[in-house]
Amino acid sequence: MQIIKENVPFRTVNLQQRISNRSPKDIPFSGDNGYKLEDVMTNKVTMEEFLAQLTDDDLIHLSRGEGMSSPKVTPGTAGAFGGVTDRLLAFGIPVGCCADGPSGIRMDCGAYGFSMPNGTCLSCSFNTELVKDLYIMEGLELRKNRVDTLLGPGLNIHRNPLNGRNFEYFSEDPFLTGKMAAACLIGMNEYGVTGTIKHFACNNQEFHRRTADSVVSERALREIYLKGFEIAVKEGKAYSVMTSYGSINGIWSAGNYDLLTTILRKEWGFQGAVMTDWWADMNEDGEEVATNKNTQYMVRAQNDLYMVVDSSERNSGGDLLKESLTKGIVTRAQLLRNASNICYLCMKSPVMERFLGRLSEEEKSSFDNSQTEDNLNFDIVYQRVKDSLCLDLYGLKTDRGSSNLFALIFDRKGFYDITLKMKSNSGELAQIPITLFLGGKILSTITINGTNGQWIEETRDLGLMYHPSCYLKLYFAQSGVDIGEIKISLREELDIEKFRAKMAGIQDPE
Repeated sequence: MQIIKENVPFRTVNLQQRISNRSPKDIPFSGDNGYKLEDVMTNKVTMEEFLAQLTDDDLIHLSRGEGMSSPKVTPGTAGAFGGVTDRLLAFGIPVGCCADGPSGIRMDCGAYGFSMPNGTCLSCSFNTELVKDLYIMEGLELRKNRVDTLLGPGLNIHRNPLNGRNFEYFSEDPFLTGKMAAACLIGMNEYGVTGTIKHFACNNQEFHRRTADSVVSERALREIYLKGFEIAVKEGKAYSVMTSYGSINGIWSAGNYDLLTTILRKEWGFQGAVMTDWWADMNEDGEEVATNKNTQYMVRAQNDLYMVVDSSERNSGGDLLKESLTKGIVTRAQLLRNASNICYLCMKSPVMERFLGRLSEEEKSSFDNSQTEDNLNFDIVYQRVKDSLCLDLYGLKTDRGSSNLFALIFDRKGFYDITLKMKSNSGELAQIPITLFLGGKILSTITINGTNGQWIEETRDLGLMYHPSCYLKLYFAQSGVDIGEIKISLREELDIEKFRAKMAGIQDPE
């Protein structure tokens, strides 16, 4: 057998020069002129005039989404974007909500969403009208739950049958993929909501997908791996995109200028916002080490939103954006350009109407019914856990079949315990189970016998509280127990750096 060798092509374009030549024009800071984002919608001012009011810090804060289970949006959802600080809200920028995912709305507060057929199942129908009708219903559900964009559909190619994400994706065929995705988007748009198409691009394996490098020719990239996304943008009118974790020919997707600006925006005419996958890494030209601190490259590439951090204002993710602006690596003009994209997403989303007090009939009905059993409560009161907290038990129901939801915000990342102080006037043969749910999933069931009126305590491991917000639910399968106290205590604070090093390469939920 004769081995045939072929020279590997090298890049001929100077990427830094291309970025510099296409850099947007700066808009000087004007100070607060009293303009709100609503004024842009009503054509009273231009987007440029509105954004000129924002300080550099405002623009940086706008580039960070918050989550998961942010208390600023629908309970238990994946992320919040837009007006995530008080100053941004004061300028009339609302807080948009995004929720997983390709299989329907996921709400980690224990509320239920309709379970959608997976992508492969949908594409087996070869019926775009049927899929569109199904996603009209999904659009209604999104609207009722005040979710602005579903984190899906997934459009990556079935390149290998062992890919752990194949169930989310439509097909090995890019044309079928694009048509099905467009049908999903058109359906959801009937109720004014949309999907965030993902993972852009080449997320063709699940194992170590944060570090996988897809080495691919431009022809294969355009004809196979990008084609479905192109159809979704041009026919489905997608206006929200999520980038993938890994790299394409050495350049991580979240900082890939040619992927996100040259192709997506300039060639395809995409108008909207691009967000990272959750806690993504990024670089710019393949020479730097990719980390989640490098949001300067994200901004330069026109990946508008970094998803997610605990607090945008505090820069809890520790990114280098402010430092990069000071050094001139990122310009104010680039931040303004990306802020315009984010504001466009907000204005296109139902959140803008909600923010202005103009609720749809679907949203009004969900407010009216928000207190019913097994439905989403939009008026949850959050309790803050410092080192320890005794929960407010006012209104606690312990009769058979009752459940109680507690919304918690943890000041410190770490391992926590929960202790219940209880008594029952029943005798020792009685059995009373209490089930604990955390983030909608069963954590533990505590079963006590009757205590003849004596107080007892039971302690369980809550586990690692890494995200600041979560939801605890107690379900009582039998009556006859009195709860005197529920205490949550920090057992061990987390060493963040050691934890991140340990978790490197392990897959994240998005």
